[in-house]
Amino acid sequence: MRLKSSILIERPLQQVWQFLEDPTNVTKWDRGVASVEETSPSPRGVGFEFDTIAPANFKLPDQGRMSYRIQEVDPAAGRCVVELTSRTGNARFFKSAAWHFDMKPAATGVWLTCTAVFKLRLRYIFLAIPLGLKRNAISTDLKFLKEAIEA
Repeated sequence: MRLKSSILIERPLQQVWQFLEDPTNVTKWDRGVASVEETSPSPRGVGFEFDTIAPANFKLPDQGRMSYRIQEVDPAAGRCVVELTSRTGNARFFKSAAWHFDMKPAATGVWLTCTAVFKLRLRYIFLAIPLGLKRNAISTDLKFLKEAIEA
């Protein structure tokens, strides 16, 4: 399953890239993330790992903790891929999941495209319809991302 959305961010590519390469900035634009914990001893870049914690009002087991690894970083191509690595909590629904961020220069800034690519575990296939209906959630988060970078 793929969910995709794009937005024009009216800032230079380098500024958008610097914002996105810092996982702690996720709290500034993803409504489902209250905090980020860096869990990797390695420097930021490919292989870097971090956890996100959901807001307390979500009332999720283990605080909605989700673990991620930076799978790909290609500044020349304007591409970053973040892979879900946890398999418990809400991550149990997914056989695999990754978020692809692609940036292309535009006349007034950068076109940022976010594509969520995931496979549900067979026993959770019934979630395909409600997740498909969440396409607007990515668009909403990208609007918050744009506001955070342009502020």
